[in-house]
Amino acid sequence: MNSLVAELLLLRRRAANWIILGFWSFMAILFSYLLPYYAFTSGITFHDRGAGAILLIALLPQNLVINIMNSFPFFGGTMVLILGVLSMGSEFSWGTLTPIFTQRASRLKIFLSKMLSLAIALVPFVLSVFLLGLTASMLIAWREGAAIELPSLLAVLKGLGAAWIILAAWASFGVLLAVLSRGTALAIGLGIIYGLVLEGIITAFGREVELLNQVSKAFLRTNSYSLISSLGVSLPIQSGPGGFVGPSVPGTQSFIVLVGYVVLFVAVSATLIRWRDVSGSG
Repeated sequence: MNSLVAELLLLRRRAANWIILGFWSFMAILFSYLLPYYAFTSGITFHDRGAGAILLIALLPQNLVINIMNSFPFFGGTMVLILGVLSMGSEFSWGTLTPIFTQRASRLKIFLSKMLSLAIALVPFVLSVFLLGLTASMLIAWREGAAIELPSLLAVLKGLGAAWIILAAWASFGVLLAVLSRGTALAIGLGIIYGLVLEGIITAFGREVELLNQVSKAFLRTNSYSLISSLGVSLPIQSGPGGFVGPSVPGTQSFIVLVGYVVLFVAVSATLIRWRDVSGSG
């Protein structure tokens, strides 16, 4: 318990974590509400569609879960990947792991405390976006004179759970990259290349090559988008960093795959932490 409290305090005091949370929240609301509503009111083109194609009802409170969930598989995943890298990689860069492992509990206990604290830290990354989305949707409904109807509690709980497991998979992937590289810079670089480039290229070629199509079904983004699709979310098929043109898998399968990734990434990271030298990469 003391190790967990210490790790939570450490996460709370790192300014970078608050910056990531703030930037992620801003991006989610910007692309989910502010830009679509500006397009709706001004008549400009948004995502290659006229304003008439952007229905006001999508921005109202009853569609909170459906509207806000599109932000999590890509933008949210990338943000918390950096969070996961920093939570573990910074310890290597600062050279603090060796004295921690020498003076405190076992390596495995400390590492699992870090992972549990990271899992708890992901909660505000989910709640902040949902609460800001609810506020934005209610303001839009008030401004447009639309009736304010809240989504069902079950829909909200499903959305919160799906959002958390998506972020957990990406964050644990960041932890693994940090442990493998024993630092932050290389891990963040590799994570961004994977998220922005590798998945997109293989998915694009997967439309022509069946083998690559099958491989892409195991990707983080594919299963993340498939999970939110099972909640009734319309996937962004336009080109660009946040677009998705890959295959889809059943919702239950995508959930199991994401949980499996969390377990796998944490297990491999724990094994490396337990048996490998923990000095930083410099």
